Order: sequence, then structure tokens, then C-alpha cells
Amino acid sequence: MTWADRDCRLYRIFRELQEKGLIDRKRRLIRCTFTPSIRGCPALNCIRYRRSFYDKNLSGASDDTLRFMLLHEEGHVRKGSPLLSALPALPVLVCLMFLGHPSLQAGGLPVAKAAFIALLLPTVFFAYRTYYCRMYDEEFTADRYAADAMRHCYRIRDPGALLQNLLSGLPSRASAPPRGGMISVLFRSEPGYRPSISERVQRVRDRAGRGDRSPAAHRTESSLPR
Repeated sequence: MTWADRDCRLYRIFRELQEKGLIDRKRRLIRCTFTPSIRGCPALNCIRYRRSFYDKNLSGASDDTLRFMLLHEEGHVRKGSPLLSALPALPVLVCLMFLGHPSLQAGGLPVAKAAFIALLLPTVFFAYRTYYCRMYDEEFTADRYAADAMRHCYRIRDPGALLQNLLSGLPSRASAPPRGGMISVLFRSEPGYRPSISERVQRVRDRAGRGDRSPAAHRTESSLPR
């Protein structure tokens, strides 16, 4: 990679955060055509981003905004559930477990097939609803990690403003999935599985207002490098 690249600033900031210990030194920043925007990927120990997404939506952002964004993704990797990405595969595992049973083969008992479907449907519902509930909660967790790091290591008094600028500059489909269909509504924990911009910003600001007085905030602060 040369410094003439349009996204060299992103790599520079990424390495800066690694040097401060805010991003794991073994973590990698990788361009990925198959990533729609930018995502922390615990399984591959990396943060992946799409070059065209960065060029269009983030290349003009301030250094502090890019720091917050990278720290948010690091928060997903560090604080997120390692089993979260496996939840959507649960219905597939159920299918594989029972598919070879003789009663489900051609000529099998209709009652057995009906029982299998009755078991599969709530499994699908549970797996995807749990997935979206955890995704919803993890957005706040990742925001907290980024906000605490920016306050304590960069002396940013209002990290909520960085989050506001970051989310407001993204296309709506990047900050909240499109709605549609009864199945989508049924499986989501909220109207969209990601919280609204206003709710996320308010939680960051509320935490800043009371965080220094809470034991949890002191534990978070003590774990961050200075």
C-alpha cells in the first residue's frame, strides 16, 4: 500500500489506535469487496471494509470520526458475543440432525413430518429473534467502547457528536436495514435491528454525564491505555 492511496489515512489511524492499545495489535484492516460497508470480524481477527463505501461516505470524515468508527468495530470484536454469528445456522443444524431419519424420507409417516416442521418453525423463530436482539444490544456495547476510548485517550468531551456526524453521513440503508415483508417484521426484535441514531447518540451522552460516578465506568477507564 502506498501513501498515495485514497484510504491511506484510514490505515494510518488504524495503526495509531493499535499503538495506543485501543485496537489489538494482531488485528488486521482489510479491503473486502464482499463487505457492504465496514464490519468487525472476530472469526478472521480483522476489520473489513469496502473501498467504494469508504470513498463515498467516509473519506471526507475527520480523523476523530474515523477513530470512533474503527473503535466501534473493535468494540464489536472485543465485546460482542463470539457465538452471535452461529445463531442463524441453528435451523440448518436441526435439519441436518433429523433429515436422515427414516420417518422423514419418502413414504415416511405424515405425523413425523408434521412434527419435524412444528419443531423447525419455532427453532427458526428463536434463532433469528435472538440474533437480532443481540445485534441490537451490541450496537450500544460497541458505541460505549468507542466513546470511552475517545473520552479517556483523546480527551473528547462529547463523543456523541462524533457518533452523530458519523451516522448522519451514512446512507440510510447503512445505518438501518430496509423494512419489508411479514417475515422480516416477525423476526426482528425492533422495527429495525439497529437502534435509531438519536437513541444511540443519547445513550453515549447519558453515559458521559454519569459515567465518571459509576463503578463500571471506573473499571472501563482503568482498562484503557493512557
